[in-house]
Amino acid sequence: MKKVILSVFIVLFALKSYSQEVENGPDFSDIDSIEKAIDLYEKGELSKIYMMPLEFGGEDIPANTLYVPGFVQDFKEGFDGTVEKLLLDGKIISFEAKPEYKGRSFIPSKLKLEVSGDAEFIESINIW
Repeated sequence: MKKVILSVFIVLFALKSYSQEVENGPDFSDIDSIEKAIDLYEKGELSKIYMMPLEFGGEDIPANTLYVPGFVQDFKEGFDGTVEKLLLDGKIISFEAKPEYKGRSFIPSKLKLEVSGDAEFIESINIW
C-alpha cells in the first residue's frame, strides 16, 4: 500500500500545517517521455501546472511546465494563493520550485516550493 504524504514545513511564517494521505498512490515510473506525460494530460489523467505561475510572470514553456496528478494542482494553487497574499501585503520575497524525479520518469515524485525574503517557508508534497 503506497501513501502520498503532503508535508508543510514552516520556518518563519505561520501557515496552517496539514497532511494528506492517499491509499494506493499513483506510480508513474513508466511515464518516461514528455509525449507519454502529455498523452495522460490530454486524457484528463494528469494536470498541467507551472512552477512559476503565469500570473507571476512565468511562461507557458516546457522548462516551466509539470504534469502531475490533480491533487498536486490543488496543492500548488493553494501555495500560489499564499504567495499572492504576501505580494499584495507588500512583502519582498523570492520563490523557487524544485521538482524531484525517480529514475527516468517525467512525472515528478516530489515538488518542493520555497519562499524566502520578508517571509520564509518551505512546502513539499510527495507525489508518488
